[in-house]
Amino acid sequence: MNIEKKIKLGFIVCIFISITALSSFLLADQKSFDQKGTEQYLKKARIEGDWKPSGTRGDSYFVNLDDRGIKKRGFLKFSNNIRPKVPTDSYIYGLAAYELDKLLDLNIYPPVVERTVNGRKASLQILVNRYLDEGERRLKDITPPDPEDYFDALEEIKIFEYLVYDTALCSQTDLQDVLITEEWKVWRVDLSEAFRPSPEIIEGCEITRCSRKLYQNMQKIEEKKIRSKLKKYLNEDEISALLKRKNIIIETIKNLIKEKGEEAVLYE
Repeated sequence: MNIEKKIKLGFIVCIFISITALSSFLLADQKSFDQKGTEQYLKKARIEGDWKPSGTRGDSYFVNLDDRGIKKRGFLKFSNNIRPKVPTDSYIYGLAAYELDKLLDLNIYPPVVERTVNGRKASLQILVNRYLDEGERRLKDITPPDPEDYFDALEEIKIFEYLVYDTALCSQTDLQDVLITEEWKVWRVDLSEAFRPSPEIIEGCEITRCSRKLYQNMQKIEEKKIRSKLKKYLNEDEISALLKRKNIIIETIKNLIKEKGEEAVLYE
C-alpha cells in the first residue's frame, strides 16, 4: 500500500472513531452525560431551522441540532435580564449553575454552553428526553421503581437548589422543572432566576438528609475556585451570598449528624 492510500485510510479510520465516540455519549440512556463530549457537540452542532417557542417565559426555543449526522434536540435561550432588572430571567444564571454542578460533581443539570446565534449571545442546552416531571408524578401518584434511590436524588437536587437559591421542590410551584427520564434519572432544568443575593436558607424547606459525596465536595471546594469559575457570570453580591449559603448548609448537616448520627443523615 502506497503512502497516499495509507494516509487516506488513516483519515477514514479517524473519522469513524470520532463519529462512533460522539454517537456513544449522545445515545446514552441519560442516567448521566459525558459533559465534555456533550459540550463540544453543543458548541459545534448546526442549529437547524423550524425553531419551536418553548412556551415558557423569556425568549427561548426548542431546536434541532446536527453535527456530522448526529441529531439531537436542544434548548436555546436568548433572554438576558440580569439583576437588578425585573423580572430577572437570564441564560447567564443557567451557565453559572452548570459550572457549579461540575465543581460539585453532581451531574443533575444538563450540559449547556454559550453560543452566538444570528449575532446574539445565547445559551444552548442539551434537551433531556423527558418521561414525566415531578409535578405529574405527584398528581398521578406514580411510585418510582426504586423509591429510596429516587427520593435520595430529590434530596440532592433540593440542596443544590438551596445553593443556587432557586427552588422548585420547596415551593412546589415549578415542579415541571424537575424532569424524569424513562430510566428514572432526575434532572433539574431552568435556573434562569437563580443566584439571588440572599445569604440564608430558604424558609419552609428543611434539610434532613444529604448524599455523602455532595456533603464532602461542599466541604472540599475552595472559595477561590468557586469565585474563579463563577465570576464570569455572577456579581460579587451573588457570589458572596452563594458562599454564605454553602457554609450554612454544611453547618446544618454537621448539626444533624451530631444529633442523629451519620447513617441517618448521609447516604451513598
